[in-house]
Amino acid sequence: MRRLIANGLFRLLLWGAVAVVLFPVFWVVLTSVKPPELSQALPPVWNFTPTLQSYSDVLGGNTYTSQAFGTLMAHSLVVTVASTLLGLIVGVPAAYALARFRFRGKKGTANWILSTIMFPPAVSVVPIFILASKLNLTDTFPCLIVPYAAFGLPMVIWMLRSFIKQIPYEIEEAATVDGASQGAVLWHIVFPLLMPGIVAASLLSAMLAWNEFLFALTLTRSAAKTAPVGISEFTNMYGTQWGSLTAAATVTVAPILVATMLLRRRLVEGLTFGAVK
Repeated sequence: MRRLIANGLFRLLLWGAVAVVLFPVFWVVLTSVKPPELSQALPPVWNFTPTLQSYSDVLGGNTYTSQAFGTLMAHSLVVTVASTLLGLIVGVPAAYALARFRFRGKKGTANWILSTIMFPPAVSVVPIFILASKLNLTDTFPCLIVPYAAFGLPMVIWMLRSFIKQIPYEIEEAATVDGASQGAVLWHIVFPLLMPGIVAASLLSAMLAWNEFLFALTLTRSAAKTAPVGISEFTNMYGTQWGSLTAAATVTVAPILVATMLLRRRLVEGLTFGAVK
């Protein structure tokens, strides 16, 4: 009986913590479906007819911002997908080399890559801005894609290196004995077994690129401006458009949330790969 009571109290405590954590999300979604005239009402109005007017205004460009939010979402999607793919194209071979090949300075290289995770991206904004200006790349997709891929690359390499080291090398040796080339081993053996780790690393890298604000604010104006910068524009000299801001925030969070829910099994497999045999 004591154990049942303790478990019940523990579950109640957990659900209370979940409710506290999710309340801001609930409040944002609730405000986004309120009529515009009620979004700033004090005390808050709980009895109202839900409306999608704020979403229509945000996605249709009927706000004080310079661009329709749907365009900014498309920019964010292009930058996120491209930077994630670039990080994987470079990160998978690098992780395989650090996990399987023997060369001088291998341990030092791996430790150096790990140490770069602690490098704060904010300190490189000014140098990257100067370089992008000299190359006439400001307000273009490459000036965001390359830095995003570079900042996510150490995490991708280190995660995938750990996953590759958990794959038995005997499988690759057996494929080599059967006549498979190194490229065939990578494509047909390592890559499928590495898929949970690739999904986990890709999702974390995509989150970093999707949510990044400082570089997008500094390096873009309109042609490559992303959704996080667009959200900040709902606070201006006319005040804060809470209905539009919360609708834009909900639209921005939704893709990552949906992707995480759809890939949650792969994500858990990737993050716990090798932990339990």
